Amino acid sequence: MRTGRLLVVTLVFALLGLGIAVPPAAADTTALQVEIPGAPKRVHGSDGREHINYDLVITNGFASEVTLKSVTVRGGGARLLRLGGDELANSTHRTLGGEPMVTIPAWSTVATIIDVVLPRSAGRRVPSRLTTRIDYAVPPDAPARALVGSTTVQRTSRVDRRRPIVIASPLRGAGWYNANGCCTDPTAPHRNLVLPANGRYVTPEMFAIDFTRVVGGRLYRDDGAQNSDYFAYGAPIHSATAGRVVTTIDNRPEVPPQIPLDENPTIRRPVDFNGNAVVIRVRRGVYAAYVHLQPGSVRARRGQRVRRGQVIGRLGNSGNSSAPHLHFGIQDRADILTSNALPFEFDRYRFQGAAVPVGVLPSGDPTAVNIVGTPRNQRRSYPLMPAVAAYPR
Repeated sequence: MRTGRLLVVTLVFALLGLGIAVPPAAADTTALQVEIPGAPKRVHGSDGREHINYDLVITNGFASEVTLKSVTVRGGGARLLRLGGDELANSTHRTLGGEPMVTIPAWSTVATIIDVVLPRSAGRRVPSRLTTRIDYAVPPDAPARALVGSTTVQRTSRVDRRRPIVIASPLRGAGWYNANGCCTDPTAPHRNLVLPANGRYVTPEMFAIDFTRVVGGRLYRDDGAQNSDYFAYGAPIHSATAGRVVTTIDNRPEVPPQIPLDENPTIRRPVDFNGNAVVIRVRRGVYAAYVHLQPGSVRARRGQRVRRGQVIGRLGNSGNSSAPHLHFGIQDRADILTSNALPFEFDRYRFQGAAVPVGVLPSGDPTAVNIVGTPRNQRRSYPLMPAVAAYPR
């Protein structure tokens, strides 16, 4: 074996010395490194279509800026998605959010948000694998441009075959608005959060929903200066599943509406972002999180077994919150910020329409909305942002 390897090495050097080209290896040098945190995950949306969501974490390891030209996704023998131009820019940003971008500075990292929407004819079937192709451009006069052998990166990923967990709603009644969630708006703060944690990237809010309530087209009465002005404030929070309580926080103060994050005096460390919260272990690797509750309202204790539908607290405005709302999500770990979000579907609800803001505060939060679209009953689906829904009492 040693003699054989020596002959091969000697032959290669001989060929190079004679000026005879050696065939290149199958791999090629690129300016970009592309990671896909976790397997692509599927959820059935309130539009009646299957959505497969994942993120591309793209690092420019080159000494010059590069420009993304297109992202193409194929699966099941068909092209399922192509992003380019403004659509690609709107889906790409720094990993902690920010302005749309397609030009990546030297030695910088961005995230591109992928929402593959399958045709209605596919029903609930999804392809087993997706192949993602990223095409980019490098300036011809860039330093060491000759080192870049290819301006295409291709990654193949196995789609998570597990079906989303089917749960009850944590809220009751009409007018509950998904003001921040998956999947149709890549600029939504929940959907575009890619966070480094323990040396890897996680997507803790990919499917999480910020619920607030709309009554008569408005989110609050009077001027909205008090938490109690909001129609959502104080609503009972019901456990969406049975399970065992693993985390409770009940002593964090609330903040006034519309306070910016950098002026929020209650946030000094990562756990403070949650404010008052309850986390319930549903089963191994599946946890339900209820966040931003009213102080003193938590009606569960660590280690307690809770039943589906049991009241566990009340909706409030604690932690990283600009207005009273419930942050609800299913995740793979008890700790919210270091977990990956898992897809979920509500067993049944009434889709009332989609909320279109008609008045917006400087923070970007709406003051009033129009609800448009055709109401319809839903079974086993996720209310896509910006859905407004009525949940069974």
